Amino acid sequence: MAQGGVRLRSAFLVSSIGDWIYRFAAPTLILQITGSALSAALAYVLEFIPYIVVGLVAGVIADRWDRRRILITCDCLSFAIALVIAAVAAAERPSVALLYLCAFLLAAVRPFAFPAFQGFIVDTVPQERLSRMNAWTQTVDSSLGFVGPVVGTAFIAALGVPPATLVNALTFAISALLIYRIAHVSSREKPAAGVRAELSGVGRDFVAGLRILRSIRPVWWGTLLMAAANFAGFVVEGNLVYLILQVEGLPAVALGAVFAAQGLGAVLGAVVAPRLLDRYPTGRLLASGMALSALAMALPAALPAVGVIAAAWAVEGVATSVIVVSWFTARQTVVPAGAIGRVASVSRAAAYATIPVGALAGGAVAGGALAAWGGPVRTLFLCAALVQTAVAAATALSPLRDIHEAVPAPTTPGDP
Repeated sequence: MAQGGVRLRSAFLVSSIGDWIYRFAAPTLILQITGSALSAALAYVLEFIPYIVVGLVAGVIADRWDRRRILITCDCLSFAIALVIAAVAAAERPSVALLYLCAFLLAAVRPFAFPAFQGFIVDTVPQERLSRMNAWTQTVDSSLGFVGPVVGTAFIAALGVPPATLVNALTFAISALLIYRIAHVSSREKPAAGVRAELSGVGRDFVAGLRILRSIRPVWWGTLLMAAANFAGFVVEGNLVYLILQVEGLPAVALGAVFAAQGLGAVLGAVVAPRLLDRYPTGRLLASGMALSALAMALPAALPAVGVIAAAWAVEGVATSVIVVSWFTARQTVVPAGAIGRVASVSRAAAYATIPVGALAGGAVAGGALAAWGGPVRTLFLCAALVQTAVAAATALSPLRDIHEAVPAPTTPGDP
């Protein structure tokens, strides 16, 4: 089990590093070909669409099939697509249309990998180690959010785009090999293999998964409140580039400092989260994390200086990691193993759906009459703080506060 945990962590780390290389390689190549910033930005947009479009179905697949095989299949498909991207990048006249198609296909694989990975953690990690596993993955995500741009751009600068995309492809192959060598032994009740192998009844299984989600009221409320918190956060985060570079007229290094502070705060939050979960009820930590996030957003509303924004975003990083680790661990504990894929994918789809809405809402506020009254920076942070305060209050008053006392819902007849 310990060796399997090391391999699972290594697979996650390797593939995450590859993702950061690709995240800069693809837009860089498209920018080189087209010279259009909008065309390059479209490569980023493509990352979110599949989670909303196919993410819900992907959760059903993750609960019906062997999760280890799903992860290996996803890595193998990603490896093949990344090889095509590397070949296109090396061509004398790269096809932008083919690059967009490959970018979309690669993004479409991830919604299947995410719920399968969440379920695979439940299948392979003992319950008492779940919080530490979630904290570790959050630490990797946060650390790469801090050093990822450096790693990604360094690879591209040193090797060029085609070799960098080839390195990305190799990371998927290594990840697939590591997961293949993990013995898939679950300590929890698993669905019948015959049912998993069938492709019929996907709609029925999805509806059954939604019933389970609704039946565990803390998880249902948590799904809604996490989506609302994402909306509040991206009212600001989706417009930080505009606020720092355009409104404040500061150099790009100032923007980097703000995101670096957030990354460092997120790493710290991920490190302390398991220790906090050992000492305090999960519901209380979630409410406290939401309140801390609201406070972080309120600070720049009171004093809109770049130093205050950086400090506030560091606090926001701490709060986010505590919330994420607590939420993932609680959800994995109270949701039946046979439904974790659907519940995870519904939560991710809801969270991703509010990200562009929050960013667009923030952009509208920043350019509207309300911003002229108090200034774009102060106004955006104030709006985000008000929404997040409402989310924190709802967390403290809703069934989510008692999620640590929730009883796992039984799977319904016919549920995989």
